[in-house]
Amino acid sequence: MSRTRENEALDAYSSLVNFAAERVGPAVVKIETQVARARGRENQGQGSGVIFRRDGQILTNAHVVEGARTVRVILADGRQFEAGVSGADRAHDIAELRIGARNLPVAELSERPLKVGQLVVAVGNPYGLGWTVTSGVVSALNRELPNPRGGKLTDLIQTDAPINPGSSGGPLVDSQGRVVGITTAIVPYAQGLGFAVPTSTAFRILGKFIPREPTTAAPALGLGGTQTQIPEWIVTRHRLPNTEGVLILEIKPDSPAAKASLKLNDIIVQVNGAAVRNPAEMASALKQFKSGDTVTVGFLRASTKRQVTVTLNGKHGTGT
Repeated sequence: MSRTRENEALDAYSSLVNFAAERVGPAVVKIETQVARARGRENQGQGSGVIFRRDGQILTNAHVVEGARTVRVILADGRQFEAGVSGADRAHDIAELRIGARNLPVAELSERPLKVGQLVVAVGNPYGLGWTVTSGVVSALNRELPNPRGGKLTDLIQTDAPINPGSSGGPLVDSQGRVVGITTAIVPYAQGLGFAVPTSTAFRILGKFIPREPTTAAPALGLGGTQTQIPEWIVTRHRLPNTEGVLILEIKPDSPAAKASLKLNDIIVQVNGAAVRNPAEMASALKQFKSGDTVTVGFLRASTKRQVTVTLNGKHGTGT
């Protein structure tokens, strides 16, 4: 390869890394914890995370916040917030945090299939140094590693993008800045061996953190969701009655929602024309119907408003 072509290739590579890092960067956070130890002593811990909803929902590793007495989140712009742990799954090393903030920068979570050799970029806070970017490729897929907390971590993404202590919980993104995984582990003293939990696994785990409504006889869509904020520009564009809706984090197999082609990360805003802001309002809107009835569900997919017709049944029984 000539010197000119080498320079062109380097520039193209640099441009892709720069674009990906700049797109996800504002949504990457630093996490500081205080962990109580024996005899009243406390240890400090550090990690990373990524904001995935504008109302302060953050993805990170379970081990980053395990045993924490307090959790502090530091945004890319320097603002600091005390965080609560909404849920943590040690078996898959995924946790969700929430902070009291709105209109935050967010990262796009992607479930697009990955290919070995694909460019990926990791963003985190290694050794407490602050916002740091490393790059590499997908080295392998569906890897397994022993989980220090018992069992195995499965379906992991292996990458040679450098991942160091303090970067755990940060995003692994593709060339478009879309989050494809949450970095979780390194092999000590080995070079070019880092691992991330796929976003598809993170979505599944997030569904477990949703508070469940009591089982009822009301017809159901067969999904789990949580209240989320909708960006103001989307509310204005579609003239929505509310600035909040129901973010879908779980869809039961063979459910009315699945048959209607609703997807994870869709945001439900209406049921039969009635505005809904949270799972309780959605369950209330469904109570007036019976199994076999059809309802229209208005929802957002990305920034586009859509509508589907759903035939209800009573098999899934949570009222949502």
